[in-house]
Formats: sequence, structure tokens, C-alpha cells
Amino acid sequence: MTDTQPDPSLLQTVAASSSPPVEPAAALPRAWLVVGPLVVQSSATLGVGLAMLVVGLAAGFLLRPLVTRPDAPASAQSASANTAATAPAGPAATVTGGLIAAAETAQAAEQGRALMDAVVGQTRHFRGSDTATVTIIEYSDFQCPFCGRFATETLPQIEDEYIASGQVRLGYQHFAFLGEESRWAAEASECANEQEAFWVFHDLLFSSQAGENQGAFSKDKLKAFAVGLGLDADAFNTCLDSGRYTSLVAGQTQAAQQLGVRSTPTFLINGQPVLGAQPFDVFSRYIASALTP
Repeated sequence: MTDTQPDPSLLQTVAASSSPPVEPAAALPRAWLVVGPLVVQSSATLGVGLAMLVVGLAAGFLLRPLVTRPDAPASAQSASANTAATAPAGPAATVTGGLIAAAETAQAAEQGRALMDAVVGQTRHFRGSDTATVTIIEYSDFQCPFCGRFATETLPQIEDEYIASGQVRLGYQHFAFLGEESRWAAEASECANEQEAFWVFHDLLFSSQAGENQGAFSKDKLKAFAVGLGLDADAFNTCLDSGRYTSLVAGQTQAAQQLGVRSTPTFLINGQPVLGAQPFDVFSRYIASALTP
């Protein structure tokens, strides 16, 4: 699976509002959530409902551009271009266009904050300080090779430069869409989390990729990983075999789909979408922009 360029609907729900849960309970009763013309059936987690709330918050901005570099915001350029094309010439038109652009920017920022608050509230795993100025939420699949590239090459640089200093924290959300081994790996990471080993298991999974659904993340292999990490094998095996986290993983994946996620890895940096396994310098520019008052 590659990090193909996503369909423009990807995080239009999210990107329009630029500027991220809890020990699993018993499965929630099946329910229907209605948001405007949309009807969504959820049987797993509160995350789906909350995601649809975010969809409603961002619905007015669906036509905005998705991803922009912090040094060249396409949305601002697009707004200015549209204003220039339709407004009459002259100083008054310039002032009016500027006010409209400023109002749209402020509204987008407000929706971005609401989006990030909702997503953070449904994120179970964080790396870094709770008081970090910048929060990055990653939507990822343990079998995705480009997610593996980010985890093994770019994330260590972000950790050394920003997470260790308390400026940035990283949150992880499951988007397990590449097959049953993706789902098993995600569930296994949650079982490891019961023994406070989510991140070490996360790192081991990404460093152990060997193709999609080729047996690298079979249940037997996942159990062997737990043994190798010194986890309580009986507790881990019982957790994995029981499907304790099947609903949670499915719910997070569905919630991400409702937000518009279509490929992995996908990131939100203080509400700003970044798509694909970008190099460290790209993340650094986004982070620097988010750290600037």
C-alpha cells in the first residue's frame, strides 16, 4: 500500500478548519446518528459520533483547499484570487476583500480548534508532554510501508528536536484498513497498552514490517513479539484471542473515514492536515509555524 495522493475530499472536512480515549468499555448499543442530511450507523465507539459532530462543524468549508505549506497558504491565496476576480477595482474593494478574507481566516481557525479538541479527546495514546504547544495526531496502519518510514525515520527526528523539549506531542489513532493483519496488529498494540507498552510495541511493529497480510503480523507472531518484550504472555494472549479491542479499532477506523481520511499516514498538526510520509523538514516548517504566536 502506498501513500497515494488522496482524493480532494480527504480532510476537506478537516482542512477547511485548519488550526488533536480511554480504557475500552463494553460495546455501546447500536445507535443512529443524524447530522444534517447524513445518517451514520455506529456500533463501536463514541469516536464515530464525535467525528460526525466535527463533520457538521466543518461542513461550511468543504470547498477549501486541503493541504498548504505554512509559508504559502493556498487557502488564503485562493480567497484573495476569488475576491480579485469578482470585486470591483478600487481602494474600497481592496478593504472589503481584506475584511472578508480575515473573517474567513478567523472562522477557519475557530473551527480548527474545535476539530482538534474533539480529536484529542478521542485519542488514547500520546508521546510527549500534555502541556506541549503543538499536538500532532497521526492516523496510521501498522502494515503501511510509508507509515513505517515515518515511524523509523522521521519520528525519531521529531522526538529529538521537539518532543524531548516539551514543545510537541504526538497522538496515535488507528486507521487499520489494509486487511486482517492490520486489525490484529492494532488490537495487539492495545493489548500491550494494558501493560503500559503501547509505544514500545508500536515501534516494534513498524520495524518488523514484511509486506501486507503475508504473515508478519499473524496472531502467533504478535504473541511472540509480546514475549520478546517481556510482557505477561498469558494476559496478552487472552486479550488478543478474546477480540477485546476489535470494536475499538473498527470504531477509530470508521471515525477517521467519517472525517475524510483516505490514505495513510495522515496527520493533523494543531488542526492543519499534512498528508503522507513527508520528510522531517516539512514537519519542521509546520511545527515552527504552529509555535509562532
